[in-house]
Amino acid sequence: MEIKFDLIPKQFSSSHLCLYLAFAAVPSAPRSVISSVNETSLLLEWSEPRDMGGREDILFNVICKKCLPERGMCSRCDDNVDISPRHLGLTQRRVTVRNLQAHTQYSFEIQAVNGVSNKSPYTPQFASVNITTNQAAPSAVPTVHLMAATASTMSLSWLPPENPNGIILDYEIKYHEK
Repeated sequence: MEIKFDLIPKQFSSSHLCLYLAFAAVPSAPRSVISSVNETSLLLEWSEPRDMGGREDILFNVICKKCLPERGMCSRCDDNVDISPRHLGLTQRRVTVRNLQAHTQYSFEIQAVNGVSNKSPYTPQFASVNITTNQAAPSAVPTVHLMAATASTMSLSWLPPENPNGIILDYEIKYHEK
């Protein structure tokens, strides 16, 4: 897309000009998102936006959100979630996501941006996909409590995992001296 500055009305200030350029050139959302979940890992692939905003400098951002269905809300994933090769400024249309929690719902936004997207007052256009992880093993024990301790013994207690994924036959406790 080519914009001739002499066609822009003279009453446009520089901030109006930036806003005008941003609206004229932001890309539409990526299309055809495909997700493939493997236990606590995920492969995401997508197609280019229908409208590139008339520019060639298209990049993609992948935003991870962990969802709590009982509260009806999602919040940004913590730093333990690994998005490879990275989550911002992607040129390719494929990422691998690792270290997701088992038995958890996630929402991923795939944003399309270009060189003038940061001039727009609106968030980038995005496609989203919702997934639920699974895992053959039970989910983690949420909290372990130290009930009593002596120089040579400890007494511990805990609640069973939220998602046992079958009957739990035994627990494994790892102890490391500090």
